[in-house]
Amino acid sequence: MRNINIQWVTQDPTLFELHWLKEVIGIYGTDMDIHVVNHFEEFRTDKNSLVICSHAVNYRVCLDALRQNGKHYGVFLLSDENLAEQCEWLHDPGCVFCIRNYVHPMYIQHPKVMTIGLGYKRNFQQFLTRSTEERQLLWSFAGTPHGERKDMLEIFKDLKPYQTHSCSGFGAADSLTTRGYAEMLENSKFALCPPGQDSMDSFRLYEALEAGCIPVTTARTPRLPIYPSYWHGVMQSAEIYEIPFVIEDNWETCLYKVEKILYNDKYEEAKEMCQAFWQRVKQNWQYKIQGKLSLLDLKHVD
Repeated sequence: MRNINIQWVTQDPTLFELHWLKEVIGIYGTDMDIHVVNHFEEFRTDKNSLVICSHAVNYRVCLDALRQNGKHYGVFLLSDENLAEQCEWLHDPGCVFCIRNYVHPMYIQHPKVMTIGLGYKRNFQQFLTRSTEERQLLWSFAGTPHGERKDMLEIFKDLKPYQTHSCSGFGAADSLTTRGYAEMLENSKFALCPPGQDSMDSFRLYEALEAGCIPVTTARTPRLPIYPSYWHGVMQSAEIYEIPFVIEDNWETCLYKVEKILYNDKYEEAKEMCQAFWQRVKQNWQYKIQGKLSLLDLKHVD
């Protein structure tokens, strides 16, 4: 990738998804790196660029700079959970592609758009032991128990043993530490993964897969009536259409499915299917992203 820059335009020095992006973009083991841009004057315009950004910053200033310098670009758009970004730059001939981490029904079939999952929090992987010891908890959940989540916890409360941790909000001081959350997941057979506060998606589903749990989630929300499920919309870009974790229309049916797996002694089989599925999904996303970067690398201005 000699002819491109990878530039993260941000106002957040903590870079929440840094290690996930390095894995899925395929930076580990190569000479590529992410250039963190905290001030626009640091932005490089000497090469075609992958611009990693969110709605929290005026990243369009960077796209304008690339256009003015006759460069092509791809956009890795993070954090558009409210589906508010207009993505008008998709009509720009200089835009080669866009990668999103939230499904948008308007763009799910757009030829320039690829959607991938949210992935895991920075440093999450380093706290995973990959232990082969038997998991002691049937299920676990950590998060703010608002709305639908209260019903979910009430429905699952008789399936024991389990562990829950309530907090006041995303990233709040009373949240579990990254280490504590990783340890809880690695000791759980199933992980309850309700929708995020503003979107169907949440980091907890991908962190559950990364920790070897079987995610348990619902299929869609009224705002995102994607069939057969929202998760099929996410996985579409990986070209994998059979999803092995628990996806049902409601939490009562989710509980029935989990109990059926346990009663029929199918847990180990389901766990292995989820692990193989997740590795294949990540590999396919990395392969597709590498293809897009290669196209950007070879792109020349007419």
